[in-house]
Amino acid sequence: MEMQEALDRCEFAIRHQQDEIARLRAVVERQHEELKQLLAWIDGDSDALTILQRTYMDPRTSTSDRIKACGAAIGYERYKLTLAVSARGSDVLGDCLDAARTLKTVNPKVIEHDPPSGP
Repeated sequence: MEMQEALDRCEFAIRHQQDEIARLRAVVERQHEELKQLLAWIDGDSDALTILQRTYMDPRTSTSDRIKACGAAIGYERYKLTLAVSARGSDVLGDCLDAARTLKTVNPKVIEHDPPSGP
């Protein structure tokens, strides 16, 4: 029985060590990823938008945090259409808009139709 008990203890110790090694490897991997992100930020290869994108694409991030990152990044990922209006000289903006409105007016084509005379 002593030999079997010693083997069981060794097996328990080996399994415990394997679990601890796996845990420590995960810690090292996380630290390596953080270091890579930090170096990218220092080198100027990473900005706030890049970090937000990395956050919402990381499956390890919680769903609520991913949604928050998406919401914060969306305003910078898609271009917004803008309109610039400038008035020439001393013209009032309203006058310029009225002049532009008349330029855009299109006269629709009219089809002449004479209904047939009754019976």
